[in-house]
Amino acid sequence: MLRPVSRYLLSSIVALLLSGCANQTGMQLRHDLQQQILAAGLQPDQVALVVLPVAMPSEPAANTAVIQHNADLLLQPASTLKLVTSAVALDQLGPLWRGETEFLADAADLAQARQSGILTKPLYVRGKGDPELDYAAVSSMLAQLYNEGVRELGAGVLLDRSWFSPLLPDPAAAPFDESPRARYNYIPDALGLNQHMLQLQLRSNTTSVQLTSLPVLTDLQLKSELQLTDARCDQFNPDLLLLNERTLPNGGVELVLRGDFPRNCLLQEDAAWLSRDAQWQLSLSQFWRQLGGRFGAPLRVQPGITPTDAVVVAQHFSRPLPQLLQQLNKNSDNGLARILALQLGRLAPVGADPQQPDTVQAAEQVVLHWLTQRQLPAQGLVLDNGSGLSRQARISASQLAALLQHAWQQPWGLDLASSLPRAGIDGTLQNRMRTTSALDSARLKTGTLRNGTGLAGYVFDRQRRPWVFVGLVNAEQGVAKGRPLLDLWVEKVSQF
Repeated sequence: MLRPVSRYLLSSIVALLLSGCANQTGMQLRHDLQQQILAAGLQPDQVALVVLPVAMPSEPAANTAVIQHNADLLLQPASTLKLVTSAVALDQLGPLWRGETEFLADAADLAQARQSGILTKPLYVRGKGDPELDYAAVSSMLAQLYNEGVRELGAGVLLDRSWFSPLLPDPAAAPFDESPRARYNYIPDALGLNQHMLQLQLRSNTTSVQLTSLPVLTDLQLKSELQLTDARCDQFNPDLLLLNERTLPNGGVELVLRGDFPRNCLLQEDAAWLSRDAQWQLSLSQFWRQLGGRFGAPLRVQPGITPTDAVVVAQHFSRPLPQLLQQLNKNSDNGLARILALQLGRLAPVGADPQQPDTVQAAEQVVLHWLTQRQLPAQGLVLDNGSGLSRQARISASQLAALLQHAWQQPWGLDLASSLPRAGIDGTLQNRMRTTSALDSARLKTGTLRNGTGLAGYVFDRQRRPWVFVGLVNAEQGVAKGRPLLDLWVEKVSQF
């Protein structure tokens, strides 16, 4: 049943549905909806759909759907949840927000080091959740330090991850799936170097395996204890490899790989092969030596807190938020979404308890408060980590639709819309709907989990009028069964 609507909105909807293709196609879609769900091998309660006309900025926002099915059913949104994180980040962090990483030093020690070349107190590396902190950024900041006249890090390096809480992911926490080292499973921290990724190359012949890394880290000793098999190279699963890491007396790190590996096989894999502190130690020592810097002894890297009177020596900034969202939504970057959710968590009011609250929980409070303040439906919404890579996250199609309607009327709405994949053109929609009328007529965030799929965003009809579209499917084999169905419905809306 449709909710009460204003006379203006009702007349607009009627005009749309009674005009040309909007009448014929829209009414046919509503009529065939349940039959199409059953034909796809799905049950009606496994699918939610909302289609509503977009209100222009000068018009009252319309949240009454022209087409709806299970609109208020809370479902797993998969990566369509990134729309919530993106929208709140644009509004609360602002379009000028950048992630930041700092190198700091004791002021007096730095002044002396400009003369002697030696820092006698630690170099402080303070992370602020920079989503683009990569190996090149670390090398550049070390070059800034070197240009200050510093030649030797006499007291080593202190890594300050206190920007988020907890400082590091819980090592005892159960992994999301069987690929915890994969990039899409990256769990961010305030000093997430290269999203914890290192590229390893495994090249085998008939008798042995050669291991190399990129970047080449001279203090990293890669050791193969792999057993060669006659299995097919293209069916090898690197997640089955066992890793053993140990620190060497000279400050280096030995990484031993165990398991089976095919003969005559080449594998190049970006993954979390090293512990986070080992990755930092190897990178800092490598890049500092390349500049001509010294340690005097094996580089010591340890956790800690930056003194309040330390001065900034070097900085790195990420690109501005709207540019980051292009990567986040077009490529469905889970790690970047989780970092932005953590940044939102830092906006939560600080209570009387001196213990820093869990930043993930604080992010959910910030988002729910933001939705409530704007009179957007929030009941039952579970943000979890903000990326949608979650079994706990929940949202309804009507909640996503209301968010998209609200976003269109905001100054930052174009930044959100432009970050979404274009049907058949780019991002995660590059190879979908390419031969349909929806080609480049829809900007939609995709979502994919083993048992679910979704599409949410904007679809433009034949007269280039925008429509909010939200479709969610939660079922076994939901991707195989649901994706063609959602693509069909997007195509139908593009024909209104």
